[in-house]
Amino acid sequence: MSWMPLVLTRRMVFTLSGVTLAGACASPKASGGSPDSPARAARSDAARDRALAAEADLLARYDAALALPAVAADSALTAKLTAIRAEHASHAAAIRDGYQAGATPAPTGTPSSPAPSSSTNSPATPSGATTAPPDAKSALAALIKAEQDAADARTADILAADGGTAMLLASVAASESGHAALLLGGAA
Repeated sequence: MSWMPLVLTRRMVFTLSGVTLAGACASPKASGGSPDSPARAARSDAARDRALAAEADLLARYDAALALPAVAADSALTAKLTAIRAEHASHAAAIRDGYQAGATPAPTGTPSSPAPSSSTNSPATPSGATTAPPDAKSALAALIKAEQDAADARTADILAADGGTAMLLASVAASESGHAALLLGGAA
């Protein structure tokens, strides 16, 4: 019998994190105590701060894309983007739940969408974020890239986070990866 090294794929990481998340949901004490404990509420954690900043950036990107006339004219695309935006709002709420964030840093990494050629009709975005490209196809490509980058960043943060935060970030990363697939034309 020969030894074969195990190669972890993104799918395997998400599957394992899903199993871990399911186990944690079955036992509220699994993450080290009550979810409403004062120690958890007062603790600041860099991974959550980055996740909150990333969710704010994604929300701003979706708002900018939804404000485009070409996107507004396509009711199916508008419905899809609105639903994904609502999921990002719920991600942000879940990340903030029972957590007192430190000074939220600006999103890390390079902006994934180019700045529009004119500043008219550009919605306000958080520091470091860019507005949506001027056409629907470019906006969709920028959203896909932003979702993929966010999923990768949350996956990297899992390794440095405590148990409860790691499970939450795994769930968010899996969702963001699913959003990218949905935007690429996959079935929901």
